[in-house]
Amino acid sequence: MNEAFSEIADAVDAIARGEVVIVVDDEDRENEGDFICAAEKATPATVNLVMNGRGEFCMPILPDICQRLELVPIVEHNTAPLGTGFLTPIDHRSVKTGITAEERALTVRSVVDPTSVARDFVRPGHVHPLLAKEGGVLRRAGHTEAAVDLTRMAGLAPAGVLCEILDAQGDRATRQQLSELAAKHHLQIISIEQLIAHRRVTEKLVTRAAQAQLPTKFGNFTMIVYDVRYESHQPIALVMGDPANHPAPLVRLHSSCFTGDLVDSLRCDCGDQFHQALRMIRDAGCGAMIYLPQEGRGIGLVEKIKAYALQEQGLDTVEANLALGHKADMRDYGIGIQILKDLGLSRVRLLTNNPKKTDAFIYGGFNLTVVDQVALAARVNEHNAHYLQTKRDKLGHQFPDTVSQELDSQVRHDRPATESSSDPRHSSPS
Repeated sequence: MNEAFSEIADAVDAIARGEVVIVVDDEDRENEGDFICAAEKATPATVNLVMNGRGEFCMPILPDICQRLELVPIVEHNTAPLGTGFLTPIDHRSVKTGITAEERALTVRSVVDPTSVARDFVRPGHVHPLLAKEGGVLRRAGHTEAAVDLTRMAGLAPAGVLCEILDAQGDRATRQQLSELAAKHHLQIISIEQLIAHRRVTEKLVTRAAQAQLPTKFGNFTMIVYDVRYESHQPIALVMGDPANHPAPLVRLHSSCFTGDLVDSLRCDCGDQFHQALRMIRDAGCGAMIYLPQEGRGIGLVEKIKAYALQEQGLDTVEANLALGHKADMRDYGIGIQILKDLGLSRVRLLTNNPKKTDAFIYGGFNLTVVDQVALAARVNEHNAHYLQTKRDKLGHQFPDTVSQELDSQVRHDRPATESSSDPRHSSPS
């Protein structure tokens, strides 16, 4: 964890005490920091500090408050880049103008008062309610949802107060400036990424939806389909034997790849890994395959095919994803690990070439230990050689020596042909 950030538990404790914290979002998103405090604990002093952010003074709330106070979106069609849910701005009926810190604190506390009704407020006003998504940062990685999550985790009414932090020139404060601000005011500072990771570790998000026996050419499996809270996708577990009572069963977390898994595309090694893992689990007589619906390293099938087109123009799989505005790899394995825990596992031998899956930070909070990383041997061909080279050289995938040697030989052999910008043999983002 970045040493500049506080622990999530410390930030939650600060919120519970009525203090202000700083929350930053991803550098590839808004790349901003916000002051956040609990609406229920709002005082003129905390509101004044929040207002010093110099951005918009907002109040994230959930739909129940929105309905109780008859708050509606300020526009019929929201075209904001990140879909921020601005609602009717309001003031409490008892205030003069509603602009002062004391008046805004009163308005904010009144909004979360369960006895308040729509006629207790005038509109428009100086407090801008924001409609947060149910499920918080697990549904939308925004400050709106972070404020609701932090207050809920603190045992308070799930509603917060926030304001974007600008620097002296009116630009978004940098990470360094935010850290200095936190030190100056003795504030906890966390990231939304931390909050997402914390919730994935501490909350059970998966439940079994259906289960049946599934005989396959790889042997007899139990197929379990899972529901995931706040998400529409349904991951699958293919379980052989009794992995819960095995000292360290073979498992694979496999991200879906329509082109590789179903139509045997030669542009990637996904289908090879999928089938090889099933064979290894069969030979061991025990293990689990977790199938995660996160196509194209998390960008989806449409964007993946767009990336293919860019690769045909000469980009590699990483460059193509970045050109489309995505990260090189957007997959998340938290749900897969929760499924392994639901299956009763605590020690596993992980079938993967990807060190990201064995990262200690990912697994640490789940009390699940990877005792061995078991490599999968990709079949190198003229169509996937540059894709595999990119996975190895840019993404750190660790292939068996024989595969790396074959890969280097294939790439050297293909180099003159691949200098053409129209060469279709470049890698896929599967």
